Amino acid sequence: MTWIYISIFVVSGIVSALAAVQLSKHADTISRLTNIGGVLAGTILLATATSLPELTTTISASLIGNADIAVGNGFGSVLFNIFMLFLLDIYFRNKRLFLNVSHSHIYTGVIGLLLCGVSAVSLALNLSLSFSIIGLTSIAIALIYTFGMWFISKVHKTPEDEDEQHFSENPSVRHSIKYFILYGIVILVFGSALSISGDAISQNTAISASAVGSILVAFATSIPDALGVFTALKLGNVNLAIGAILGSNVFNILVIAIGDIFYFDGNIWGGTSSDLVYVAIAGFILTALVMIIIKRDHARNSFTYVLPSLAAIITYLIAVGIIFM
Repeated sequence: MTWIYISIFVVSGIVSALAAVQLSKHADTISRLTNIGGVLAGTILLATATSLPELTTTISASLIGNADIAVGNGFGSVLFNIFMLFLLDIYFRNKRLFLNVSHSHIYTGVIGLLLCGVSAVSLALNLSLSFSIIGLTSIAIALIYTFGMWFISKVHKTPEDEDEQHFSENPSVRHSIKYFILYGIVILVFGSALSISGDAISQNTAISASAVGSILVAFATSIPDALGVFTALKLGNVNLAIGAILGSNVFNILVIAIGDIFYFDGNIWGGTSSDLVYVAIAGFILTALVMIIIKRDHARNSFTYVLPSLAAIITYLIAVGIIFM
């Protein structure tokens, strides 16, 4: 049976990756032909669509009572997304794309830091306080995310927004919106199959559930994010890429709070392995490094340019090593 799951895993990964490329191209079109811009298109549109597999995986893990995979998948995806962003930064180092990033992404970064901080404290203290069937930590995360997205949308609101222009009247925009939704559905279906098959493969190994959730499943569900960001950077739309990563990361943490609703063995934050504390802390550190990159306006040479990216990659590898120890 294992080879069947492996086949499903590989095929689903390929289809999800191809769909993510198309999704990113249509998000790029929407951002360029409307006043949404790369920041909002990446933070909300592309980020949410490519994170659909994480949502399905976390809810599934919660329903079967596996808190480690549910929480590990969310934070593992945060780490892997940023890891891929920094790898791509090094890959495109000659273009120095990240010197031209809008400072508006700082707002999303602050939301990410708050969510990682709240989560790390909750995991470290093994908090089990709940309101009805939902943990107080999950409620706090939902409130931070909701207020944060509202604030970002207000910050990026332009006079054209207030005039309520109907951008869907543009044939190219209508076409892109239609296919954006279509490829989003493809990612949801095949990304979910990828996640479920990856979980099934992990059941036949001796790897801990926290490691499986943080590394294997997180890698599987983050393939659409990575390919979407690669395509955005290849198109030169760095704001779309940064927005997609940071937006996807804050959404992935919200997904854990959503998973808490479907976790019936108590509080999802109180039922996890202590290893996940380190994953949440690593997420905080990597998000801070992204914010450092955003604030840079120049670099003396290629080495100083890639230095933050190298530091982030080392941080990720250390976190992975701690999880497998």
